[in-house]
Amino acid sequence: MGFLLKIVVFAIAVYGIWAMASRWYRLLGGGQAKPPAPAPDRREPAAAPPKPRPPVVEDTRLCEACGSYVSAGAAKCGRPDCPQPA
Repeated sequence: MGFLLKIVVFAIAVYGIWAMASRWYRLLGGGQAKPPAPAPDRREPAAAPPKPRPPVVEDTRLCEACGSYVSAGAAKCGRPDCPQPA
């Protein structure tokens, strides 16, 4: 009788450990499969990617008043000694 009781207690312990481990695994998101990506619609042609804009390049020159480079077409900055044309 004692040996059978040991087997039953061991089986209950193994089942408890297995149930707890599987519950933690599901709780942490281990058993979730990602949904498959939707299939592309084959009736419509794919849209072409937009073309990148060409970079805007401006001529700059050194400002004698402040020492920074400013656009050649920039307006006066408001300083009394600003060399930019009005």
